[in-house]
Amino acid sequence: MKIVRFVRSKLHYKMMLIYSLLTLIPLIIVSATFYVTSKRILENNVDQSFERTMAETSDKIDGVFKAFAREASGIGDNRFVNALLRNASMPDRYPLAPSERDALEERVEEMLRIELEDMSKNIGDFADSIHLFDAEGKHYFTGSNPDIQYYEAIVIMPFEKQGVPEWAFFVDHHRLICNLQLVDPELGTVLGNLVVLLDPIKVPSLYDSYDRGSFFITSASNVVLSSDLRQSIGELIPSPATRDTIATETKSKSTGFKYVSRIPVSEASAGIRRLAVFSVAVALAAWIAVIVITYYVLRKITSPLATLSKLMRKAEKENYQLIENFGSHDEIAQLCHSFNRMILETKDLIQKVYKAELEQKEAQLAAIRTYFNPHFLHNTLEYVSILAKSNDKIERIPYVVKSLSSIIRFSISPGKPFVPLDVEMNFAKIYMQIHQYRFEDRFEYGIDLPEHLKQVEVPKLILQPIIENAFVHGIDHIRGIGRIDIRAYESQFNLVIEIEDNGGSAQPPARESKGMGSGLKGIESRIRLHFGERYGIEKRQGEQGMIIRLLLPILFNEPAELSTREGIASP
Repeated sequence: MKIVRFVRSKLHYKMMLIYSLLTLIPLIIVSATFYVTSKRILENNVDQSFERTMAETSDKIDGVFKAFAREASGIGDNRFVNALLRNASMPDRYPLAPSERDALEERVEEMLRIELEDMSKNIGDFADSIHLFDAEGKHYFTGSNPDIQYYEAIVIMPFEKQGVPEWAFFVDHHRLICNLQLVDPELGTVLGNLVVLLDPIKVPSLYDSYDRGSFFITSASNVVLSSDLRQSIGELIPSPATRDTIATETKSKSTGFKYVSRIPVSEASAGIRRLAVFSVAVALAAWIAVIVITYYVLRKITSPLATLSKLMRKAEKENYQLIENFGSHDEIAQLCHSFNRMILETKDLIQKVYKAELEQKEAQLAAIRTYFNPHFLHNTLEYVSILAKSNDKIERIPYVVKSLSSIIRFSISPGKPFVPLDVEMNFAKIYMQIHQYRFEDRFEYGIDLPEHLKQVEVPKLILQPIIENAFVHGIDHIRGIGRIDIRAYESQFNLVIEIEDNGGSAQPPARESKGMGSGLKGIESRIRLHFGERYGIEKRQGEQGMIIRLLLPILFNEPAELSTREGIASP
């Protein structure tokens, strides 16, 4: 579908395809008709041959499996086996002395060994071992491998008829299982199980006329029970490669197994395919010749149009480029000239609009900064005046003046309108220390700034108006200990700064406000002018006071000397 959409979107390729199809379609119809007819005839002959081979092989395997089932039935009817199993199942009804039981067990084991040898002589060397289990699970064994992998599955295996051997739909150590449930004919009580296991290495000799990996004995649910590829036993039969194999399948009436063959196609079929490949090659050669001729004829017509389409897509993404070297004077050239004029006029218009918006934004930011600096200086000097009127606090004035000097230097120093967050936090800390001189033990503060956020760039002097607002409208009015906490953290790849005070505990009515003061409005204006409408300030009532939350983008700049560069020093 992608190729179709690509061709349909390109005029050059669309015209090439139309012309080439006029040559290709008739040749494809003739080649395909010949190939399909020949392939159908050959496959019918091959299928009949494979079905005959499959019928012969399945009859051979069924004959062997029936012979083992008969031998198992004969062992199950043995009087020594029945006597031993009856005593194990119902010792009160069929008692035996210990010596009699030992002798009987020896006879049974010897009988199993003889039966295994007879199977090898009469049927073939396919049996791996014979196992006898009584009702208590005691195991009597003869053969090469005494280990049983799925004893519980053998015991609970369902039988269509009691006393009739059945082949299991699972394997034990890759061995086929012929299972006979032994039943007391008088009472109908299950006495035990007789199991004949077939060697997984020797069973494939029954279908050795097939190539390696091409014949499988499976259960009704397509689980491989026998194959000359031992790693596939116990797995689902692989799906056939329909193009390279011919699959034949038949079901055994005596065992319920399925016999499946996957035969590679014959040499005759391969010859037909080679003939089909030759026909396709001729068709492709003719098609390529038409494409080459058509390509050079149409190139001079469609090349300028393709270039124009590409540049128009770039213009949609605000990447404006002029089309050059279209080298003609027809209608396409006139279209290219019109496109170039449109691009030049658009770029000129964008430049004018961008310049006007930039000048307006700078004017707004300059107005905000002009308002902010005198407002901050006035409030700070007012606090210093209060300290100067107190005789017992006058010795603190040098420290306050030093802090005030650092703050003034920071606020009026020229430079970029952005500073690292730790510089802005240090400024806020000095500002709150000035208020600590004033309030003494009635004010405390906390600052939580993670290390990885210290270098995030924020607008300069963005915290001081919020802290000042917390004092004026909250902490100045409470009688207890006032507190301001400043927290910075990351949320959804944005920077969040929270300033929380406890000034609402004294006079809640005075704190209630639906809007923001001029200071907060000015901060929000600065944030949105710098970063857009999605950022700004959120104001909400906390448990004890007001919480002002600033949402800013996380922006980093080159590392710099934080305090000395901005003219503010740590206290």
